[in-house]
Amino acid sequence: MAPVEHRTTPPGKTGQAYVLPCYTGELWTIPTSNSTMRLLVTGKETDNAFAIVGTGGTYDKPIGFHYHKEAHDVFLCIQGKLNVWANDKARSLLPGDFASVPPGTIHQYQVDSHHTEFIGLIIPGGWEEFFRFIGEPYAGPLFPTNDKRNPFEVLIPKLMAATEKFDMIPVKEKEQFDPQPWDGSESALPGKCEIGGYYLKAGKGEKWVVGGTVVRALARREETRGKFSIYEVEASAVHAGKGLVKALRFQETHHAGFGGCWRGTKWSFGAKSAYARAYVFANGGGLGEVLTKVGVKYEEVVVPNEVGNWGESKVQTLAEELKFTVV
Repeated sequence: MAPVEHRTTPPGKTGQAYVLPCYTGELWTIPTSNSTMRLLVTGKETDNAFAIVGTGGTYDKPIGFHYHKEAHDVFLCIQGKLNVWANDKARSLLPGDFASVPPGTIHQYQVDSHHTEFIGLIIPGGWEEFFRFIGEPYAGPLFPTNDKRNPFEVLIPKLMAATEKFDMIPVKEKEQFDPQPWDGSESALPGKCEIGGYYLKAGKGEKWVVGGTVVRALARREETRGKFSIYEVEASAVHAGKGLVKALRFQETHHAGFGGCWRGTKWSFGAKSAYARAYVFANGGGLGEVLTKVGVKYEEVVVPNEVGNWGESKVQTLAEELKFTVV
């Protein structure tokens, strides 16, 4: 397989696998905010199946309650602290914590630490044009911290125009309230998609192991009405060659997380260090579903020291169901 191209912005077309270094992407900042949106994957790379936006910022006020008629938002905290409201619930997300916000859910978020980083998946792709519409290009190292301009001059008129152009309906009458304690309901996936969404604590939910590779679902097709999935994959170079090492080619499913690996692209994955973790986004079940179907239930906290048997023979039997070929 040819080397994957390393870039600093998405290529703007589908069919081209690529990798973006940390803190790169197409950079935008919303006027008067203390954060930067990094477009990592846009609708142009996925035929509008999804887009992925990384956001970095420092202490700021909540962005304001709103909802979407069609867009499904997710929030995956990578660093710092992120408050996420969804209808009448609110939680403070720390690294590895996750929130799913389906269409129709009144929500907002707030960056609440000196340096917060989080990743958001946008379904369908194309809605990221909202950030280009209301934002300004950013060329700094991380994010702005001292934009003292009058928002009624540089932001509010854009937001008012955006509500007509994009799927974003403000809910100004909803009263603000503080994030609530985690109550234990955030330890398992709900198994369905409903207004109000759900939260999932870091490390919680079912896990499977495939030859030393551990996979955990943050969102399955059951939680997204079949639109997408998100899986956490942990692996180690100590177990190189003992898991799913064959290259796959998915006919209909785009993947992002290891890099951009689009439908029709032949690709494989493996850890190059003692420990590696990636979050895999797909417009369908994709690789994560393959790994859970061939894996063995796993209860430990970290990747195993020793590798056991797994259902390698099942891989080929899943090819028709999940629409991939083993190359």
